[in-house]
Amino acid sequence: MAFATIGNLGLTGSIDLTSKVTGSLPVANGGTGLTSGTTDQFLKFTGSTTVASAAVSNDFVLVQSQSTTSASSLSFTTGFDGTYDTHMFVVNDLDVSDDGCDFYARPLLGSGGSTEGNSGIVYANSGFSANGSARTQESTSTSKIMLFGGVDNYVTYKSGLTLWLGKPDATGFKRIWWNGAFERNSSGSNTSYFGGACYTDSSNAITGMKFYPSAGTFATVTINHYGLKGS
Repeated sequence: MAFATIGNLGLTGSIDLTSKVTGSLPVANGGTGLTSGTTDQFLKFTGSTTVASAAVSNDFVLVQSQSTTSASSLSFTTGFDGTYDTHMFVVNDLDVSDDGCDFYARPLLGSGGSTEGNSGIVYANSGFSANGSARTQESTSTSKIMLFGGVDNYVTYKSGLTLWLGKPDATGFKRIWWNGAFERNSSGSNTSYFGGACYTDSSNAITGMKFYPSAGTFATVTINHYGLKGS
């Protein structure tokens, strides 16, 4: 028994792809070649004819945000489980209770950031103020990182910075770098800073970061912690 051939005229109208088509539609025919995908992944070409489900690389995720108007420190320990290769902290609206105090950071170690890494820190930073003054701090071995020194509590213009922590669980030295700006005094001596630090404990992973003023408390501050994958 011969089968009839259906010509183009016989296909006039629409075809119900839900009930009339089975299997996957090939890429060459306008399809994906897939019958399913993976949650939170996207489609990408892996060649001239193949489309595959793939994970997003270089995810940039807000891990945690903290604000305070009275605390003496803020600590961040979420997300230090190997999920992120690089951590970024953005400090906004920084104002302190004690005029002229320094702004510090310190790595945290152990399960849940339970221990402060208070030795083996090397840092150097450099700043330049609008009044023409150069400002530099450095240490070859200390218990904390000075992000910048002499923060004024002049509330009209608040301070801020961005700090990066790369490969916190790496075997070997851990690298930290930052840049920021703050108001030195009410006469308008704005100061821009940049700096870098190295945590020289090669045997312990960094499992958190602590931020705090050298004296008194934060009058205001908001710190956002971001994680970056594939970096």
